[in-house]
Parts: sequence; C-alpha cells; structure tokens
Amino acid sequence: MAGHSILYLGNSEYSAAFGKKLKTYACCKELIRRRKLTLPKQPPHPVDIILLETPNRIDDICTALDHILEKSNRIPIVAITLRASEHLGIAAVQAGAQAYICSDSTGQLEINAIIEDTVNRQHLFAQLRKTDKAALAILNSVNEGGMLLDCNGHILSMSPAGRSMLGLAARQPLTNRWASTFCCTSPDGVTEIEYNHLPITKACRGEQFSEQIGAYLVPHQGDIILSTSGRGLYNQANQLIGGIVNFRDVTDSVQYSAQIEKQVQFDPLTELPNRQMFTHQLQKAMGRVQRHDRLLAVLFLNLDRFKSINDTLGHDAGDKLLKRVGSRLTKNLRVSDFCSRQDSDQFIVCLEDLDEPSDAASAAQKLVLVLSDKYDVEGSEIYITPSIGIVVFPDSHENADWLIKAAESAMQRAKSRGGSRFEYYSAALNENLRQLEKLEIGLRHALIRHEFLLHYQPRIDVKSGKLLGLEALLRWQHPSHGLLMPAKFLPILESTGLIHSAGEWVINTALTNLASWQKKFNMPDLSMTINISQQQLKLGRLVDTVYKAITNNAIDPGCVEVEMSEGHIIRQRSIELETLHNLRKLGVRLSLDHFGVRDVSVNSLEAGGIDSFVLDQSLIQDVTTNTSNQRAVKTAIAIARGLDIEVTAEGVETIPQLDFLKTCNCDIAQGFLISQPMHTEKVTNILRGEAAGKPLLDTVLQSS
Repeated sequence: MAGHSILYLGNSEYSAAFGKKLKTYACCKELIRRRKLTLPKQPPHPVDIILLETPNRIDDICTALDHILEKSNRIPIVAITLRASEHLGIAAVQAGAQAYICSDSTGQLEINAIIEDTVNRQHLFAQLRKTDKAALAILNSVNEGGMLLDCNGHILSMSPAGRSMLGLAARQPLTNRWASTFCCTSPDGVTEIEYNHLPITKACRGEQFSEQIGAYLVPHQGDIILSTSGRGLYNQANQLIGGIVNFRDVTDSVQYSAQIEKQVQFDPLTELPNRQMFTHQLQKAMGRVQRHDRLLAVLFLNLDRFKSINDTLGHDAGDKLLKRVGSRLTKNLRVSDFCSRQDSDQFIVCLEDLDEPSDAASAAQKLVLVLSDKYDVEGSEIYITPSIGIVVFPDSHENADWLIKAAESAMQRAKSRGGSRFEYYSAALNENLRQLEKLEIGLRHALIRHEFLLHYQPRIDVKSGKLLGLEALLRWQHPSHGLLMPAKFLPILESTGLIHSAGEWVINTALTNLASWQKKFNMPDLSMTINISQQQLKLGRLVDTVYKAITNNAIDPGCVEVEMSEGHIIRQRSIELETLHNLRKLGVRLSLDHFGVRDVSVNSLEAGGIDSFVLDQSLIQDVTTNTSNQRAVKTAIAIARGLDIEVTAEGVETIPQLDFLKTCNCDIAQGFLISQPMHTEKVTNILRGEAAGKPLLDTVLQSS
C-alpha cells in the first residue's frame, strides 16, 4: 500500500494522540496538521485526502463541509469522531463526506482500508468523469444496483439503490469476504459458481457480460435472485483501472419461470415428471448405458380397473389413489431409476444400469407386489393391480419415443391376459407397432392431403319423426387402407396432439356445411352435433375455434351441440370446467355421450352444465327384451326430466326399439333404422326431401 498525503483539520483533545498514531500507519506518507476547520490558502504539499474532525453540532458540520467542498477541488473527505458521537460521523457522510472513522474504536487495518478505498474511489471517479460518464450514471440509478471495483476486486462504492435492494445498511463495510459471497451460487441457491465466473471477478478483469443470473444468499431469509451485468473500466490510455457491476432483482420473474417450467415438465397431481420430461431423461439415459455397455429397461404401467374406482368413489378419491401409487412407485426404485406419470392411470419407469434383461422382470414382479398392496383412501380400503409392459435397450430400437410405445404395446398384451402381470415386448408386437407408426405418419399428412372427410348421421324427433339435426362423424380416406373409422386412428390423434388441428378442421367444416344447408333449404333450426375429446377440453383454443366458426358462418349458437364422452364429466379439472363454461357463454349446447354405462352423479351433470345426454347404444340393442335395460332407460329419462335435460337414443335399428322409446317419452333417436352416416351429397338430397314435405322417417317406414 502506497502512503498518502493527509491533511488533518481539528484540534480536539484526542487529535494529538490520534495524529501520532496515524503517522505510523501504512496509509500515511505525510500528515499535515491544521487546527482550524478550514482549508489553508496554500497547503505546503499536494493533499490526497482530508480528515475532518466533526464539530459537536450538526449545523456546524454542514457549514464546515460546505466550505471545504467548495474549496477542495474534489479532494475526498473522511470525518473523524468518537464512538460515543458516532451519529456525528453519520451526519457528516450525509452532508458530503465519503466515510467516517471513530478514532477511539476503529482499528488500524480498517483505517488503512477506509483511507485507501476513499482515495482510490476518488481517483477512479476523476478518471471516469473524463472517459466513462455512463459508469457514474449507473451508480446514481434509482432502479438498478451498481458497484464500483478496483482492479483487485475491492468494492470502492455501491449505489444507494443497490444497498437497499440487498438489505445493507448505508455504512455497512463491503469487505473482500462479502464480495466473495456476492452471487456465488446458481439460482437454485445450492450449486456454487466457480470463482472465475463470479460477476465481480469477471468485471475487475475487464470482461464484459450481461444478464448473468445468480443468487445472493441472505441468512435466515429467502435468497434474492439477481441478474448481473458488468464490464471493465479504462483510463484515457486504455489501461484497465477497475470494473463496474450493475444488478437488478429478478427473484419474482425467475421463480415464476421456474413455476411455469415445472408445470410444463411435471404432472401437477403426483408431481412426477410428465411424458415430455421423461422422454428427455430417457434419451440421456440411453446415451449413458451405450457408453458404458450396459442395459436399461422401460416399464409401462397401467392400473387395472382404475376407472371403476373412479366411478364408484369419485374422482377426488381417484386422484388421492394416483398420488399414493406415484409415491409408492418412487420409494421402491433405485437412486439411478426414474419414473413418470403419463396420463390418467398410466406410469412409466426407466430402470438404468442393468446387467441382464431378466433384471427387469425381477423389478417388474416387485412392483406388481408392492402396488397391489392395500391403499387406505378416505376411509376405504382399496386394492388395485398393475399391468406392466417391458422393453429392453439396446436390444430394441434406439429412439426414446419408440421404446415408450413398445412398452405400452407390451402392457396392452399383459392387460389382455387378465392384468396383474408383466409382459416383454415381442416381435409380434413389433409388427403391430410399426403399423401404428405408419398410420401416425400418414395422419400427420392427412389434413394437408385433404384425406379427412365428414359423414353425417341424422337425428329425428321421436314423436313427430321430424329431422332435427345431424351428427358430424370423422372419417379418414387412407390412400392404401381405404375408408377408416375413428376407432382406427382417433387414439393416435389424441396421443400425438394432432387431435387439436383435426378437431378444428371438423368444427370449421361441419359448421360451414350447416350454414349452407340452413340457408339453402330455409331450415334455420337445423342443428349440428360435434364430438370433442378430453384433450381438446384442456386447451382454451377450442372456445376460440367454435366462436370463429359460429361468427364466420352467422350461425345461431343454439344450433351447435358439443358432445363429449361420459367419462370426461367425471374427471373434469378446473381447466376443462372453464372451457365448458366458456362454451356455454357462447350459447353452445353441451351433450354427454355414452350415458348409462357408468355412475354419474346428479351434481356432476349440474356442474358440467349439460343440456342433453345420449343413451349408450348397448342399452338400446336389446331394450325390447331385456327388462334390466328397460329399467335403466326409463330411469335415465326420468332423471333427465327432473334436470330439464334432453335425451337422445343412439343405435336405434328396429321399429320396436323406436316404439319403446316413444312410450318412454325419449326426445331424439339416431341409428341405422333412420339412416346410416352419409356423405354431404346424400345429406343434401335428404334435406331437399324434408323441405318438400317428405320426412325421412316416413320414407324409412314405407320402405319397411
């Protein structure tokens, strides 16, 4: 440390002893004494720093400082006081001094540091005023924190905004130890940042950086996440003279981003990774086992008869059961293994670092036993078993998505054989999977190639026989396999997310045709029923699609009916309920399909805002001879009447079935007796007949 020329102003009882002590310190090369609290007209030697004894009154301090600051030509000033009068030192700093020293309590090392830092800071400021006024502006910013550093990483100054942001007292010393802890960990508050990558280290070395995220650790409080930027500072000769770091608090935005990322990557119910994150982890694990010449296995688990538990105990109990299954699953895996919840009652496990394929069978058998043990949920004892499919890598395909599909295919085999067991993926399943892959590839091009088409099945009023509306049914005109029914490709649309674009095409096409038929045949009340999947309910864009289709075609929303599977109303979450309520706000009718084959509470029907439901065709097939089905149909219609809900019977194939429905006061009928699903040209012919006074049902009955 090079000593400095110090001008000491004051003549208190302690000044002589303190001055004598000061002369022995490394910070002092020369000490010039003056009893008055004013500057001499001409100091005998150039002065580097002024030490000013504080008067006993704050007004006198301000007066003395005003005079010295006016005459000192920016020479830095440090106030000298006693520990008992430390408030006078603080007042001096507020009036313009750079620091203060308690002569009777401040130690030698601290005095050396204060004087050295004050002189260096003033010297650096003088150079910045000539070369880099923008750096000085940062230290005066009220929105961002800023700190000035010398080339050794010592903090010479921190802006008031910075001290406030970090919870530092106005005069709290910023030591080298404090500097080493500034943003020394990653935002997680655990992972340490290497010394060479610390913001202060980089800035005082002249490196320029921006938006570096780190955590400032606050003992006994939550960490503050800071975004730091910095660069070196240079004099007129382009020599590095220090550095500057500015920072801002991004705690809220980082935590919000982490929350959003968690929602994207994790299942909100079980807090396990979702399929997207699991696939990413699996791809990395495949690379690891290949490098180390080891094996891994993917296990696809499906809970047997879970839907019956959901139906009988309610979806709240079902959710709690799924959470218990997820917890039990993770507790029975090794540290190197990981798992995921895929959808509903499906889980996937990756077993890494296996010696033999048979190791996967041992693990699967253990999981069958563990997951089959009793669960206590809401006071009920529940027993459930898993069906597990296994695929081993690298014995199988090298793509993570393919491994998951292969394991799922094997799981389906286990389920078809009674469940509560596991099955390995086989060559026979391989061929089936490849066929599904080909269909998936074809589906990705079906919209572009205009291979989708709609068939329409009429719905009639049971009492009058009048044609009321049509149900739009999706078909795929496959270039090789011909006309495919939805059962062949709908699961693929849902699993790949293509259901959204395909569903939008169905809505737009069906409502465009509806508008055309209403106008052409003067049938403004003709309705259109469109089927949607639960996947579509999860995205708000369904509402926008329906709204635009209705608006663009000038259709009465009451002529549009959205039909969903009965199971969806049972498993609704807040996002799906919001979508349904927004559809209701548009004026669209909501319908429940496949009604009568599960237990659906009256509360569920009311909560979903259902306008109509469709009796499952399994109830209609033998309704004229099966007394149990007759009671079920009559009960369902009685419930509907009490809730002011319209009832449609699908699968009506005979006149006796239609007659029975009339006796039950069923509202609407649909089925092969009336008409098979047909293309648009045939619909046009039927509507022409209706408009001409030739009802479709009369034509059917006459032909019978």
